Amino acid sequence: MKLTDLTLRKALELAATIEEKAAQRYEALAEKFSGDQTLAAVFSQLAQDEAAHGSHFTDLLQGLPDEADLADKEEALDLLRASAASAVLDPRSLSRTDDVRTPVDALHQALELEKATLFFYQSLKDVMDESSLVDHLIETEKRHISTLMKVLVSDARFRGLDDVW
Repeated sequence: MKLTDLTLRKALELAATIEEKAAQRYEALAEKFSGDQTLAAVFSQLAQDEAAHGSHFTDLLQGLPDEADLADKEEALDLLRASAASAVLDPRSLSRTDDVRTPVDALHQALELEKATLFFYQSLKDVMDESSLVDHLIETEKRHISTLMKVLVSDARFRGLDDVW
């Protein structure tokens, strides 16, 4: 798909695919680092969260506004297209883990994925009318970033989405 062909519907479909592939990636990383209970738990929890997010985007596809209703949002659509262009979000490479050598590599790559996803979802929100579901997903991605940074910086334990500093 060419970037200029990205519509809101296609962006939501891409988001569902990204979440599915990210869940697979995190499951593979949990398995790859199963000898490290903390790291395996972080990736297992992320995999569960991403799997749930995929179904949320499928729900958003129901009742989607007509593309003609987005005529006044061309600038926001351009930003959405730009955010979708991130190599980190390429579904073909998302489920690959052969380039991950160390736990730190895995955490850094997960952090980059979560940051790119956050930008994509924030851009998506700019195109859509108010959506508490997109707001929730954005907040979840922010927590993922915070958690990954916490593990990278302090080697702390991750206890799920309700974990606080």
